[in-house]
Amino acid sequence: MTVRFGICGLGLAGAVLMAPDLRARSDVTIAGACDPNPDVRARFSRDFDVPVFATQTEMIAAVVPDALYISSPHQFHAENVIEAARHGIHVIVEKPLTINMGDAQAMVDAAEHAGIHLVVGHSRGADPTVGTMRNIIRRGEVGRVAMLNCWNFTDFLYRARRPEELNTALGGGIIYNQLPHVIDIIKTITDKKVLAVRASAAALDPERPTEGHCAAFLTLSDGVVSTFAYSGYDHFDSDEFQFWVGELGSPRQASHAKSRKLLAATKANGGSEHDLRVQQYGYGGPVAQSLQAGWTNRKQAHFGTVIATCERADLRPSAEGVLIYGNDGVREVPAELTREPYRLNDPTIDELLNAMAGRAPVLRDARWGMNTLRICQAVLDSTRSGAQVEI
Repeated sequence: MTVRFGICGLGLAGAVLMAPDLRARSDVTIAGACDPNPDVRARFSRDFDVPVFATQTEMIAAVVPDALYISSPHQFHAENVIEAARHGIHVIVEKPLTINMGDAQAMVDAAEHAGIHLVVGHSRGADPTVGTMRNIIRRGEVGRVAMLNCWNFTDFLYRARRPEELNTALGGGIIYNQLPHVIDIIKTITDKKVLAVRASAAALDPERPTEGHCAAFLTLSDGVVSTFAYSGYDHFDSDEFQFWVGELGSPRQASHAKSRKLLAATKANGGSEHDLRVQQYGYGGPVAQSLQAGWTNRKQAHFGTVIATCERADLRPSAEGVLIYGNDGVREVPAELTREPYRLNDPTIDELLNAMAGRAPVLRDARWGMNTLRICQAVLDSTRSGAQVEI
């Protein structure tokens, strides 16, 4: 059976990262796509030879897809998912699930009432190296997991942004955009529930008035603990710790403050940040072209440095798989759950297709996404109160 996908949102996530993976597979086809930007629609239709529409409603009516990949802005996730559920369409929805708990519950209810499968996708928790670490631990090869530490330093806050992406209340900043990645990594590898959060997050740049860094201590079930630190200020780059492999697996060189300089130059020359974002990250732009040019040479995707401490070894992702630091030294095992070349979204697509075929249940379902959202909000609550927040 070939599953017919519709893509909602033709930005970096939908058109540049997901669409090529869908097209490369033999078990799915792209039935249609939608985006409010007519120029993006035209370029995508030309390159992928599929019908395009301004709205998800129009696309559903015209092509009747079996499944949707939803990568619209965060504030539209709830209405897009609920509409898909009304039509019995299965869903992969970009993280975060949504940005408030009321909408999250409505999405859970809609998916469960309609009996559709929903995967919270495009999360680093679905990376093959993360899945490999989870499997090594679950098989008992290194004993029980006791601690997980995660660090990531990026240029996130200084990439060109829409206004709402710099407003935490509207889903901006690192809390809703980047922390879901690290939280999903922690939940996936440990296979434990997060019970409590102690965190501190803040904004250091008044011109980017949203949280740009965060440090947190998480208490998990069965005595497991985890810490994470994230900074998006475009100073130190933790890809230096990752063999100079970028987050999506492409080889990199040091380019400290590159995003800051580009943004400052744009503003100094009278340009707009919104136009820069469309130019840089829109379909057919230089970021998309750069990613596509290096697609076949990529290493494994990652989200900074992740180290799991277990009874008999420490584990961390490598460029190709997982390094196991055990009693007898260090050995490397290749990543599981991936195809050649390393396509970013195959594990996410597999998760949905396996559920649709009855082969395996969804791990990152709507309730998983709602739990991740609750943890993100606990980070904010703990920051404001200075106290630990129970989940």
